[in-house]
Amino acid sequence: MKFKVSKTKVAEKEFKALHKEQREILNTDYKIIETKGIEFVKVRPLGDAVFEIKSSNLRSVFRYEENQIILIGLIFQKQSQKTPKKELIIAKKRLK
Repeated sequence: MKFKVSKTKVAEKEFKALHKEQREILNTDYKIIETKGIEFVKVRPLGDAVFEIKSSNLRSVFRYEENQIILIGLIFQKQSQKTPKKELIIAKKRLK
């Protein structure tokens, strides 16, 4: 299913703070979601209706919105196997 990808203001700042190559990786996945569908990227549920898009070593934490919009609430570079609790708490607060 295709979705429009939108970022919160804070996530947009995090996005702009990334290196150009990292932004390109994320943009590629976001474009795939908008043109082909969410099933063509790696998505994992994190609980409480929050999900993450896995893009290389980058993660975009999001929730679904009405009218087929994905709202990105947090973007971070993953450094461990498991999503850090701190990052998950921040994402859930931003996506309320």
